[in-house]
Amino acid sequence: MLVLDIGGTFIKYALTDENGAILPATVRQVPSDAEGGYEDFLNVLAGILRQAHELQPVVKAGVSIPGPFDFDQGVSLMQHKFTALYDQSLRPPFEQAGVTVEFLHDSTAFMLGEAYDGVLNGANTAACVMLGTGLGFAYLRDGKVCVNDKRTPALALWKTPWRDGIAEDYVSTRAIQGLYGEKISVKSIADKARQGDQKALNAFQTTGRHLSEILNAILPKLGCERFAIGGQIAKSAELFELDVPVPWSVSCHLIDAALRGVGYYALHGRQKCELTLKDLLLNDSEGRI
Repeated sequence: MLVLDIGGTFIKYALTDENGAILPATVRQVPSDAEGGYEDFLNVLAGILRQAHELQPVVKAGVSIPGPFDFDQGVSLMQHKFTALYDQSLRPPFEQAGVTVEFLHDSTAFMLGEAYDGVLNGANTAACVMLGTGLGFAYLRDGKVCVNDKRTPALALWKTPWRDGIAEDYVSTRAIQGLYGEKISVKSIADKARQGDQKALNAFQTTGRHLSEILNAILPKLGCERFAIGGQIAKSAELFELDVPVPWSVSCHLIDAALRGVGYYALHGRQKCELTLKDLLLNDSEGRI
């Protein structure tokens, strides 16, 4: 089986064994060319399929991709990135290769990877955030990832009202850059913080306080037993000085948690992996935390 994780910078992919476990020697990545054309993107997918077939016969594939996306039809609804893919199907390369394919939200894939092959293994009810350009979130209840009828997170934490804006205004790449006062990479700001730059350290600590307050408000309401943090910014999680009400861990699969989750999903199916709910509102009618 072939598993793919489509991100704005790279497409990671790998083959799995018959139990859905990643075969480490097969893990690869190629530029995703998010600003390229539709046909160019399909050619990238076709190239991945050819390379996979050279290693072993592939008849089934699973794809992790951000939303908005029609996961049942395989049609992109994104307009904030991958603009050339808008209202276009990603199925053709798979169909032409004789490969059946299933799509799932990248946060669902990440959560499944951590819940069944990572730091949340064994948790019945848990949550995770993915910190990168934005603020991703997933919630596990009764061992299943909670999604709405569009198969996106049942709790859209990133746009939940918080303070004078939304949560993502306070916890994201742009939040850390804004607090630091320069639009440089978060990794560079983290390096400066570790070297004693007080402004850089304050940027992380302030972001960490916001994230801690948000998590202290929502995790008890969701009945979470455990919590995990992933995404590229999680590599600097110690700088946040998080204070949350449940045991928490940094993802042990920062590079390939989503791939592992896709493998689990493709093997076990939607019924075992997703729990469809109405969108969760945490407090008032506006969903304010």
